[in-house]
Order: sequence, then C-alpha cells, then structure tokens
Amino acid sequence: MTQKRTDAQKIAEMNAIFLTLNEKGQESALTILKSLEFAQSVMCGESEKPQEGPCGREHCEK
Repeated sequence: MTQKRTDAQKIAEMNAIFLTLNEKGQESALTILKSLEFAQSVMCGESEKPQEGPCGREHCEK
C-alpha cells in the first residue's frame, strides 16, 4: 500500500510540474515520453508487452 501511495504522490508532483511548463515545454516533455515509450518497445520487441517488475515499473522480461 505504501508503494501505491508513493506512486500517487510522484504522479501528482509530475502533473503539477507539467502544468507549470509553457506550451512548448509541455510539447517537449510529451515528445520525450513518446520517444522513451518507442525505445522501450524496440528493446522489448514488438511482440512482447512490457511487464511490471518487482519495483512496480514496467520493464522487459528477459
């Protein structure tokens, strides 16, 4: 339960920071996130779905 609360706090903090960015900053942040998502899909292979790891984050099972 503590992990979920910590994750919720991190998400709330990231949302607050994102909203302080101007339009160009928000677009840049979204571009970075999309690039990271693409890189993860390439690293995991398109047929594999990222799995949630023991730390609660998605990662590839290898």
